[in-house]
Amino acid sequence: MRPLVRMATLAAVVCAGVVMAALLAIEPIQAHSRNALALSVDGCVVAQRTLHVPFPCLSVDLSGGKGRGYAVIRPPLGRSEVLLVPTVPIVGIESRALLPADAPPLFQEAWAARRFVVAALPRDPGRTGLGMAVNSRPNRSQDRLHIHVDCLQPSVMGALTRFGPKIGERWTRFPVLLAGGRYWARQVSAASFQTINPFRLVYDGLPVARRSMADMTLVIAGTTLTDGKPGFMLLAANTRARGLEKAVGEDLLDHTCHLAAAGR
Repeated sequence: MRPLVRMATLAAVVCAGVVMAALLAIEPIQAHSRNALALSVDGCVVAQRTLHVPFPCLSVDLSGGKGRGYAVIRPPLGRSEVLLVPTVPIVGIESRALLPADAPPLFQEAWAARRFVVAALPRDPGRTGLGMAVNSRPNRSQDRLHIHVDCLQPSVMGALTRFGPKIGERWTRFPVLLAGGRYWARQVSAASFQTINPFRLVYDGLPVARRSMADMTLVIAGTTLTDGKPGFMLLAANTRARGLEKAVGEDLLDHTCHLAAAGR
């Protein structure tokens, strides 16, 4: 083995070891560092650029130009859940970098990454059985923005199916609690979803978000519109608002994915 190749291989192995150690630290019980996820994704980027493999991520896309790269990674011990993580340092939902019209289409990329969720399940729960969530600053363990992608809680899917047709394209209170939390909701068509900025819709549409975006949580679920066409339900809540039931966006997801249970 030539010296340069040997050095590159050694560097890759060392990098992989560091990344795997950082991945283990993501587990809440061992989360000594709020930068573990950032370190893991940074390692995936190095592996992609040097070895052309995304390990230990599932995929790394750097084709979008400056500020538009992203990685898909499965949390340690995760069954079906994946995280969509920007490859640039965006701290969380409160970041101003998420609000411009030309901000990276992270939710659109996260929805495309649902293929990794479905591939890990015994059956496809369908687009209305899947959702994406971003937690608020008080309810997250990592300070690198990440979008959780996984199955919906069956009760959440049921509520969206029942009450979704009553929700229009303006923010309104969802009529029932979702996983114990009170949410604002609005729908968008599948076609519109390709060009919207969900973070901006929350910021512009809800005064409480403009006061403290860091305290907001945002969930987007696949749904069916009243005309029978595919769409999305946007659900947002302030996790510290007085008088509201506790809302944690990730709680609307089911990391055991009962909707995809074999034989269901």
